[in-house]
Amino acid sequence: MVLIILAGQPATAQTLDPGFAAASIYAPGQVFAVVEQADGRRVAVGTFTRVNGTATPSIACFNPDGSLDATFRQNLGPASAAFRVRKANNGQLLITSYAFDGTLTIGGVSRQEPVRLNANGTVDAAFNTGTGATKAGRRSYLNDVLALPNGQTLVVGEFDAFNGVPAPGIARLTASGAVDAGFTPGTGASRAIGTIVAAPGGKLLIGGYFQRYNGTLCYSLARLNADGSFDNTFTRGRAYNSVDNIVVQANGNIILAGDLNGPHPTLDRLLPTGANDQTFAPPTALRAYSVASYISDAVQVQPDGKIVFFTNYDLTGLGIPRVGRLNSDGSLDASFQAGTGPSLNPYALALLTNGTVLVAGQFTDFSGTYNRPLMQLTSAGAPDATFRPLIQAPGTVNVVAQQPDGRLVVGGNLSEVNGQPVHHLVRFNADGSLDAAFSANVVLGNRVTGLALQPDDRVLTLSGGVLRRQLPSGLPDNTLNPQGVADFPSRAILVQPNGRILVGGSIGAAVRVSAKVVRLLPDGSRDATFAQPETGPGSLNQFETMALQPNGKILVAGSYIGANGQDFRTLVRLESNGTADLSFQGREFASSLQFSFFSLAVQPEGKILVGGSFSAYDGKARAGLVRLQADGALDAGFTPPAFSGTINKVLLQPNNRILVGGGFTSPGLPTNLLRLLPDGQADATFASTAAPDAGVHTLLAQPDGKLVAGGSFTSFGGQPRMALARITAPNVLHVATPRAVAGHTAVWPVPAHATLHVAPDAAAHAQTLDLLDALGRTVLHQEFSGASATLALDTLPAGMYLLRVTYAEGIVSHRVQVQ
Repeated sequence: MVLIILAGQPATAQTLDPGFAAASIYAPGQVFAVVEQADGRRVAVGTFTRVNGTATPSIACFNPDGSLDATFRQNLGPASAAFRVRKANNGQLLITSYAFDGTLTIGGVSRQEPVRLNANGTVDAAFNTGTGATKAGRRSYLNDVLALPNGQTLVVGEFDAFNGVPAPGIARLTASGAVDAGFTPGTGASRAIGTIVAAPGGKLLIGGYFQRYNGTLCYSLARLNADGSFDNTFTRGRAYNSVDNIVVQANGNIILAGDLNGPHPTLDRLLPTGANDQTFAPPTALRAYSVASYISDAVQVQPDGKIVFFTNYDLTGLGIPRVGRLNSDGSLDASFQAGTGPSLNPYALALLTNGTVLVAGQFTDFSGTYNRPLMQLTSAGAPDATFRPLIQAPGTVNVVAQQPDGRLVVGGNLSEVNGQPVHHLVRFNADGSLDAAFSANVVLGNRVTGLALQPDDRVLTLSGGVLRRQLPSGLPDNTLNPQGVADFPSRAILVQPNGRILVGGSIGAAVRVSAKVVRLLPDGSRDATFAQPETGPGSLNQFETMALQPNGKILVAGSYIGANGQDFRTLVRLESNGTADLSFQGREFASSLQFSFFSLAVQPEGKILVGGSFSAYDGKARAGLVRLQADGALDAGFTPPAFSGTINKVLLQPNNRILVGGGFTSPGLPTNLLRLLPDGQADATFASTAAPDAGVHTLLAQPDGKLVAGGSFTSFGGQPRMALARITAPNVLHVATPRAVAGHTAVWPVPAHATLHVAPDAAAHAQTLDLLDALGRTVLHQEFSGASATLALDTLPAGMYLLRVTYAEGIVSHRVQVQ
């Protein structure tokens, strides 16, 4: 037995660990929109910072071979928040912003959208929108813009004034950016206009979410005269819920995408008069909301009348791997073969003059081509290798776990680490250097959102919601055949001490479809002894996250069906066989904004920490962090600071202090990462000396007391750290436990076999016993109820364990060998 006496240390602020090398971590960027210029160059906008290894934020111009147009880049200067790009006159470009206040930064100058660029990338100083779009006196945003042949510009969006002039969600700007008083839309649209395109004869088509235009019923689609007045000659017999994309064909026919109702609920065609084109019959597979983009264009029409489109569902089994083409009559064009298509929904399509198609988005795999969010397809739909620019953004670490040898397995949105191409799961050595061999063996097409280590060093991952397993070498373990989890995207995995695997997931919150927790045997087969209820009151409607208790019970956070049939956001506790533990009565969480559970942590005495995005529990105000009693009641004695933002991770340190990471602020306290005392008060020994500049997604306390943080940050304590950092901090492993308490804590026999006996210091206040395995997981937990305690070890495998004795005065730890 090795006795570890936990004595006090001087309280010094946390610092970056100089023994852990900073890594260069990148991920595929996001491309929101792209257009082709007259000379064949392509301009793309999105959230990216680097192109082909060159710093290129938000806006990039490519030559036809995928190389970066360096002159355009130099002329443009630094840029941020670019969202849509539309072609204007003489090769000029109109850029909109994804910021809700409509602000764009280009060339180091912040201006209101839209900003007009010259063809060479310089900002057109002659075009200035002043204060831009505003609503109720506050800055607002645009949804779309349209350049007119005479140099004027139409803007639509969420506003009631533009540059101080009243404008009902639509306005026409002069060549200088001033509001044109000759455009008279009256009261405009009753709700937001999402898109605007030119129609024959100088007329305009608008789509969106409105019911009326200038008082006339039109159900999300209207044709306007050039002066903005409603065109009463455009009539149709179908009401649409929303129209998100509009394309006018050369013959004047109109292609619509959105939530369209009727026989073609997602993609339809109208005649120039507005009547439905009865000759158009798209596949029934294109169900509601399948074809649409709120960001840019989901539909393009070729000169031969064929229609290229993308869907919001993977319909590979029906011949539509998210990208497809229709013949002019709407039938599926089987000659267009995009392979397995993109791993995630595209954002935009652009049809090029040479007959190829650009597909933009945030996908990480397109038919086996990895980490290229802007793909060019041949006229037959195949990925075109002649145009594959490398578009990147800083990477994100979502999950991290430490192996017994000290190496860190890291998952997230990762495509390059220290210059080496990777596929979302990597391993770092203890000094922060990349384990290049392991990382090169992993090929995962989607970002990793879940991670768990098995005792034999095999690695379980959730990538794209699919459960997979890697061998210790990083190669895929094809012996895992998960059963019962293929019908829902998985969101969380846990490995129980006996090696069985818990998997939780769900399909959306709007429709009750297969939200559940299942348990698998180590080979992936379904554990028939575990049966979590799937229907009726108390069954899971939406899975969020879960945690294991030391006694084998399982806490599950999500949305449940209440006795009245309504959603009830709370925690439930399952017995080890999956049945409901009726002694646990979770109360309802509430939020006035976006709601989610992100992290659960169980304290040694059984209390439960819940972190996420919520504002109240059981009617009591609690912003993002709450502690529950062991029976689910609110622990009113736990009073954390007031958080503004989201708690992503709650980590219980070995000494029972609480590390909290996320994207949040709290007055007078560190941002995004702070530590609390056991009663919830801020820990004054954890200062702002090593604060991340952006969100923290995951946390890990190493056995030596160092803390590992992963997230979306690019600096830590003002020093460059991309997505992963390790810090040293006081008060991680211990508090000032008196040495006499440690000396009076008896543990026998050594080594241990079937049982382990513990006699605490009679003069101190012993509370709990915990036995942790080599991975830091609690395998046994017991409350002190007398002068001594006995732990049964007969079900545990041989090895080295850590016994943790928690006193009111602090914590004493022993290393215990079990034979």
